Order: sequence, then C-alpha cells, then structure tokens
Amino acid sequence: MNTNNHFLITTLLISFLTFISLASCAPKSKILTKKENKNQAYLKQENNANLKTSSDTLIYSKTYRPNIFSILLYKKGLDLSEPVIMLKSNEAFEFHFDVLDADFETFQYKVIHCNSNWTPSDLDDMEYIDGFNENYIEYYKQSFGTMQQYVHYYLEFPNENLTITKSGNYAIAVYPENKPEEIILTHRFYITENNIRLEPNIKYPTNLDDKYYKQEVDFNLFFASNLITNPFSNLKVVIEQNHRQDNSCTNLKPNYAKQEELIYNYDEENVFEGGNEFRHIDLTTVRTRTDRVGKIYRDEDYYTCVLLPDYKRTFKKYLQYQDINGRYLVKTIDQSDWHLESEYVMVHFFVPYAQPFSDGDLFIFGKFSNWNIDNRYKMKYNYATRGYEGVAFLKQGYYNYTYLYLKDGEKKAKMSTIEGSHFETENEYVFKIYYTDPGDFYDRLLLYSIVNSREGF
Repeated sequence: MNTNNHFLITTLLISFLTFISLASCAPKSKILTKKENKNQAYLKQENNANLKTSSDTLIYSKTYRPNIFSILLYKKGLDLSEPVIMLKSNEAFEFHFDVLDADFETFQYKVIHCNSNWTPSDLDDMEYIDGFNENYIEYYKQSFGTMQQYVHYYLEFPNENLTITKSGNYAIAVYPENKPEEIILTHRFYITENNIRLEPNIKYPTNLDDKYYKQEVDFNLFFASNLITNPFSNLKVVIEQNHRQDNSCTNLKPNYAKQEELIYNYDEENVFEGGNEFRHIDLTTVRTRTDRVGKIYRDEDYYTCVLLPDYKRTFKKYLQYQDINGRYLVKTIDQSDWHLESEYVMVHFFVPYAQPFSDGDLFIFGKFSNWNIDNRYKMKYNYATRGYEGVAFLKQGYYNYTYLYLKDGEKKAKMSTIEGSHFETENEYVFKIYYTDPGDFYDRLLLYSIVNSREGF
C-alpha cells in the first residue's frame, strides 16, 4: 500500500470514529409511538409542575404528572368509604393509583399534617408521626392483557413503619425515590377523634321562596364540658354538600351556647341548592353496551365509549333513583383482577345546548375529578353539533358524575344551570368540626360525620 492510500484510509477511519463518538454523546430524542401521540393531547394538563410546599401552600387531592390516573384512598376493605379513620384505632387506609405508559419506578411517600384550611401545619414530623415519615411504596405490578398499559401501585397505612398520633387534616404525598422535592401527587385524608355528638336537622328553607329547590342545614353539637373552651373563637365548622369545596359553608358561629351544647340555626348562610341526583356510567364491561352507553368499541389504542346525550334537566320534574353520590368504583366483569386487568376507556360526554355560555364554563364533576373543578374536565362548545363536549379517560368501573357551571371570576359553581334543583334530592352533607386548643398549636379534628339529607324525614 502506498503512502497516499494509507493516509486516505487513516483519515476516513478517524472521521468515522469521530462521528460515532459525537452521535453517542448527542441528546437522544424520544420517538413517540402512535399511541403516545394520540393520548398526549388529553394527558397534558395545566399546572403539572411538581408541587412546591410552603407554609401558605394549599394542599389538594391532585396529580402533578399527566399520566397518573385512578387515585383511590379509602378505609381498608370498604371501596366506597370516606378517607377517614379514628385516631388510636386499628383502622387503616388503602391507597391505589396507576401510572400509564411507564416502566416500573420506585416511589416513596410521606404524610403532611395540615391546618383546617389545608395549609401545612407548623408541627414537626416527630410531633404527629410515630416511626418514619419517608417510606417506600413496595407493592407495584404491571397491568396484563390490557390495551392501555399501566403500572398499578398499592399501599396500606398506617403500618409498622408509620403511625399517626394526632387528629386533623392530612395529605399523603408521593415522590420518586430520594427526590422529596419532586412530589408527583397528593391526596387528602382525615384522622378524627369523634368525641363530639352531632344532631342534624335538614329541612325546608325558612325563606319560602327557596322552599322547593333548596335545603337548609341546621344542627346542634353536644360535647363534654371539659373538652372545649371558648367555642366562639376556637371551634370551626365546615359543611360540604357531596364533597364540593366550592360551595362549602365555613364561617358559622353558634347562635346559642349552653353548658354542653352549641346550637346552629341560620336562615341563609347554611342553605344549599338541592341539586339533582348524580348521573351514572356503567363501564364494568367493554364487550357490550350498558345503560347510558350509546356505543363502545375497540379503537387501535384503547376502548372508546360514546355516552348518550345528557339533556338539560333544569325544568324537568324530579325523578328519584339511587346513586352513589358522585363516587366511583373500579370494577370489571370481564376479568378477575379489577386493579390489574381493567381496561382504560376514553369516555365522550355530550350536553346539547343551543348556544354557548358567554360568561362561564361547564365542567364534569365527581370523585374521578378528585372532587375538584378541574380544567382537565372542562367542556368545549361544538358549533357543528350544537352542544358541549368533554372527555374523561376512565378505568373500567361504575361512575357517578354531574355538570357544574362556573361563571367567570367566581369560585362557587352552580349545579342547577344544567341539572335543576329540588328539595327532594338525596344529598350527603359532610360535617367537619375542628378545634384549636391555645396550648396545642394545631387544628384537632373532633368530628367527621356524613349525614344523609333524607334522615329525619
């Protein structure tokens, strides 16, 4: 080989090796599959930056990654129960969530004690936790046989690593291993003392103009004389209708106080829209149409369900039927393991409406929206179909939902705009009674109680 050829080959070899080296160092672009491209517009949500907690941060039941779905937290063994257990009891929570289109990831969790207004309290971890407050979620499994792949995570707590020693509002926060500053989801729960007795009186409103479409919630509280000092300043009452926070009643003070009894009897401040019964979706099977399903079919990436139109009920006569007051239950009759074999279904909602609202928006609301008015479930008006359209990516199960109208610039939504309002409606009222003892520096939860509006009449 002559010198020129040898030089040429050497130069080409060096150039090739340089190209390989540069290519290996270059940032790799993720190639999205058709499935990821199709889902990503829906999965993208606002405010999906990681939660940064501070003393004035409001802690919500919320996800901070767009691919986390089906978050459930309830008393162990009772799928439709409230996220509340008794202090110093043997009760425990079950906590479930799915991460879609993801590989296994190691997550840790911690528990945050909150004030009655859901800001983090000033208590140190050691003041409300017996054990460790940074633990691992050790159970996780890949779904199998499903079109939409996901990893299911499961936790029971309190457990041998963590016991809660004080009552109050709490949130569980989940984050990647060794990255507590990158919280990916938070979910609220309660530890109650239940050492106050509630005597509710849900009745027709005192104002006769509201008699047939609103409900008045009066009540008395009974307690031991040594339990509460200065109830007018140290006691806080929160009343929520069907877990709605936007129209909750929070500033009631007792009208009268006896030695061991507080009387709350108002005419306006404690009056709620009666609303209407929740609508429902039966997604327990994808093999055939169920009630309220117009069509359901297997798409190339997941199942799609188109619901029958949800017509406005504003001026329709009240129709009584049983609902689960906005909750949902993960369940499939197609397979045996509900948590790992249930399919995800893209559900399409439609509300016929002649013209779009000019001063507000329509939202789909229920437990699957974490009881939040969430932009992920904001509906859009379609001029071609003359109605509001919305979607929700739901795991197989049985769901309740309703429609709320939120006027621009307001925080309190109206159910009656689409659903109508009736005194006869069966509602749940959640009573939360907090007490701030001047010597304790935190808000104790003396009572968490759910009252059905039909009780007593």
